Amino acid sequence: MAEFDPNAFTPFRGFLHMLVSRALIRPFFLVYKRVRITGRENVPRQGPLLVVSNHLSELDPPLIQAALDRPVAFLAKEELFRVPGLRAFIKFAGAISLNRAHPGLGTFKEAKAVLKSGWALSVFIEGTRNRTPGSLRRPHLGPAYIAGLADVPILPVGIVGTDKPWGRAEVRIGPVLQPQSDINDTTWMIMERLSELTGFALPELQLADRRRKGRRRLARRRLRPAK
Repeated sequence: MAEFDPNAFTPFRGFLHMLVSRALIRPFFLVYKRVRITGRENVPRQGPLLVVSNHLSELDPPLIQAALDRPVAFLAKEELFRVPGLRAFIKFAGAISLNRAHPGLGTFKEAKAVLKSGWALSVFIEGTRNRTPGSLRRPHLGPAYIAGLADVPILPVGIVGTDKPWGRAEVRIGPVLQPQSDINDTTWMIMERLSELTGFALPELQLADRRRKGRRRLARRRLRPAK
């Protein structure tokens, strides 16, 4: 795992992030992808925030930074930290190393430390880029776990069009969600909102399984004797 400094996420570093974002990143997306951003009024201007989105392209992390217009750190696969020259850049960008196959407790502690500093933290719920058009991949439970662990609100962000080399991209920001006591419930609450924002279909097998569990919970409540 890459070295992590919990004291690095300062207001001054956030100022530098915003300077680079407004001067370079946002103009790039406005010209290259003619990006359209909707729902920016849903973004809390300060305080810890877990940003959860779908994932289509390597362009997504800087696009989220530009769209939210506030400092955003993000989880990045640990393989990126081994690329010469890239390591320093993504560390400056606020990346936290993540072992996708076996995420350790250290990663979650680092995520909590970033949120405690008042920054936003961006996480891709699908874990990796989705190459299946029109649908979402099976979700990971990590984002829901982090939100519950740090007790922070969740901002769902739907991304459309970054997987195509040309054409318009869109960032659709939904209202803030509050984490539930059950991480599975939180996960599917996020997935359903992302499906609404992007227009992408939910994973059918997981959706069917969730509906079966919901019916079982409802049946148990109905069978429970009244007090």
